[in-house]
Amino acid sequence: MNKPVGVTITGFEGPEKRLEVDFKKNLDRSDGLRSINKDQWQEMLNFASCTIISQTSNEHFDSYVLSESSLFVYPFKIMIKTCGTTTLLKIIPKLLEYAKTCDLDVELVMYSRKNFLFPDLQQFPHTDWRVEIEYLDNHFEGNSYTMGPLTNDHWYLYLADYSDSTTETTKEQTLEIMMHNLDRDAALTFYRKEGTEDRDKFPGVAELIPGQETDEFNFTPCGYSMNGLREKVYSTIHVTPEPQCSYASFETNVSLPNYKGLISHVFDIFKPGTITLTLFNERASVPSQRSVDMEIPGYVLVYKTMSELGYNRDITLCNYESLDFRSAKQSRVRVIQPTDTAL
Repeated sequence: MNKPVGVTITGFEGPEKRLEVDFKKNLDRSDGLRSINKDQWQEMLNFASCTIISQTSNEHFDSYVLSESSLFVYPFKIMIKTCGTTTLLKIIPKLLEYAKTCDLDVELVMYSRKNFLFPDLQQFPHTDWRVEIEYLDNHFEGNSYTMGPLTNDHWYLYLADYSDSTTETTKEQTLEIMMHNLDRDAALTFYRKEGTEDRDKFPGVAELIPGQETDEFNFTPCGYSMNGLREKVYSTIHVTPEPQCSYASFETNVSLPNYKGLISHVFDIFKPGTITLTLFNERASVPSQRSVDMEIPGYVLVYKTMSELGYNRDITLCNYESLDFRSAKQSRVRVIQPTDTAL
């Protein structure tokens, strides 16, 4: 989001901080992290200043809708993302304490986020990327990456990889779509209407991942969260529709040979003007070159980068602009013609 020079804009920080920690499998503790109960997870979440709104579970994992985004707990993996001014990284000591009680050792740590809309409002340790790295380095040994143009939407990643190259990986892929400048009509559908209940379903969302069970929450006066579950696959959506800070995110670990249809479906729902998209995958899984068809109808790919991280992980980042947003942006640019000066 570009802010006019000299104008202070405030609003809710929609872009999430995301933390995933994978643990090495312990066959003697097959339930792993799922042995931690809801009250214990809330105790951990208190350090991030967010609360559990709802819980849903299936055979493979537990899903929690939070006051600020989502938490997913597998036996040997946790993925949590929080928005606003939450202090996500402060949960790490408690998480590692829980892992120790489950006899689990860390295998992979991924912390990532987009550049903030309102960085001055963030609290320690999220006041600066360098501060976040220092905090993470107190607990792990990892590397830091920045992807995308620093003068526009970009994405930060901290990765600590303790996996064994000879160990078979999960071959999991993770698609994350971060969307700004939502079409106003699309954004208005996420304002609470008279007669809307907290858990009323939003049309079309469940069909993004066919067969998933959805746990949805409508906030007052506006905003929306959804967690989806289908076997081992999760998906999650969060929407901040206010015009000065409109934002929506979609994430899933569904594995597809090509993501073009899913991405297009997501774009159709939210009609974003600008998008930052990341695809993280194991090197042994479907190659990322085939997993993202970069040409999305109605959108221009303005930036793309691909990186190899370690010996078995890839990341692809793409920035898009909708044709409508791009046209409106160009029409706002003033072209100053040179004038002749009489001597």
